[in-house]
Amino acid sequence: PAISEIVFSNHFPLFISIPFAIVIGLLLGFIIAPLGASLINVHKGFNLYNIGFSAGMVGLVFVSIFRSFGYVPKTQLIWTSGNNSSLGIFLYSLFIIILGLGYFMNEKSFKNYPNLLKHSGQLMSDFIQLEGFGLSLINMGICGILATSYILLIDGQLNGPTISGIYTIAGFSLFGKHPKNILPIFFGVLIGSLLKVFYINDPGIQLAALFGTALAPIAGKYGWIWGIVAGFVHSSVVLNVGYLHGGLNLYNNGFAAGLSAAVLIPIIELLKSGRLPVDKTK
Repeated sequence: PAISEIVFSNHFPLFISIPFAIVIGLLLGFIIAPLGASLINVHKGFNLYNIGFSAGMVGLVFVSIFRSFGYVPKTQLIWTSGNNSSLGIFLYSLFIIILGLGYFMNEKSFKNYPNLLKHSGQLMSDFIQLEGFGLSLINMGICGILATSYILLIDGQLNGPTISGIYTIAGFSLFGKHPKNILPIFFGVLIGSLLKVFYINDPGIQLAALFGTALAPIAGKYGWIWGIVAGFVHSSVVLNVGYLHGGLNLYNNGFAAGLSAAVLIPIIELLKSGRLPVDKTK
């Protein structure tokens, strides 16, 4: 989006905006990897969407510079509905096939799946390396079915944004997510919708539940209660950070999850340890 904003902003003629956008794109691509390697220390690996967090930081700086020159990016919501039956059949079929492939590759059994559920999911957790490809595919199928069912059960909509969230859960089911650590996030967002001003099937909240599973390692390491708290907090944070990057970071939930984890992890560790932190700088 940052590139598109420069090219189509009408602030410059195309012979200036296109080369400028290319330069900015190269710069963003160059800095995002080292920035991600550094910012992982902020949330200690409890945000699976670390690059989304890094992109949010870059977007914050980028948009701040834009606004200082008087340009304010405009955001828009494109949200389709009414396709749950056809898309639901497609998704369930896809994930059942993936589950079946994993079942056959895992000696036609779910053997050792409880071992996979014992992993916290904290970065880096490569389930293929840790538990094998077959078991990882089983986990992908199960998580995909759960994510699809969640959207349908809350009377949400299967469309581009939500399917991208479902696919992201499925993808990260090979790299940190499993039913035991994503379900608490869903429940946290659900509880938030009962107590806060938004509804569970609002577009932003549907996405908060799906992409908020970036915080799954919190539930995996510290338990269901803290996973629910993480989902509850994230559902509020994600609705208020989009302004910071003006919508130029597509991984808004990754950015919000990084901020949520950065605040929650020190608090959780303090309460778990039962000791007050010592200031070693004195």
